Amino acid sequence: MVSEKDTPGGKAKPETAATPAPTPAPEAVTAAPENASTAPSTSESAPEAPPAAPASTEAQAAEIIRKHVLLSAAAGVIPLNFVDTAALAVVQLRLLKELSELHGVDFRGDIGRSAVGTLFATVAPTALAGGLLGSMAFNLALRSVPVIGTVTRLATQPAFNSAFTYALGKVFQQHFASGGTFLTFQPEKVKAFFREKFEEARRRKGAAPEAAEAAA
Repeated sequence: MVSEKDTPGGKAKPETAATPAPTPAPEAVTAAPENASTAPSTSESAPEAPPAAPASTEAQAAEIIRKHVLLSAAAGVIPLNFVDTAALAVVQLRLLKELSELHGVDFRGDIGRSAVGTLFATVAPTALAGGLLGSMAFNLALRSVPVIGTVTRLATQPAFNSAFTYALGKVFQQHFASGGTFLTFQPEKVKAFFREKFEEARRRKGAAPEAAEAAA
């Protein structure tokens, strides 16, 4: 708007009203991108594989029996008088000890030795008739013959040891699995089962002990 003012010397030049300065346009606000580390992950980590289940008690018992069957067969080839018999006794008592520990049963070596003797008498006549084991006198005589005695004994003793140890392990595994202990073990009640397992292993004497164990 233009206006004129009177001055003493005449009219002043018209004044022009000040034009307001334009308001600057607001700057566009750009949202800062979120930190990648705080953004939710779209891919989930793969779940961890579950731990392998422990072997069952039955499977562990089968492995214990298999191991001692092999050891008992090896004891039968020791060419020293009475050393092989002592070695077999040690192997069989270790078998009973490991089976008892597997089932949380207190080990009793005295009862174990007595049970081994009783069960041996159960199959000794069968072993003699089948040629698996000679009489004590016959074995002693064979030992006195350097070559023939050793060959004959090596052909018979390991087979008997393996079958006997296999049947012994099966009997005590069944007994412990059913809640029995050394104190409740009664050899008279398991003779039939022991003889059955002995004959089962004896029929497979030409096969590897692992095959006899797998077939049980």
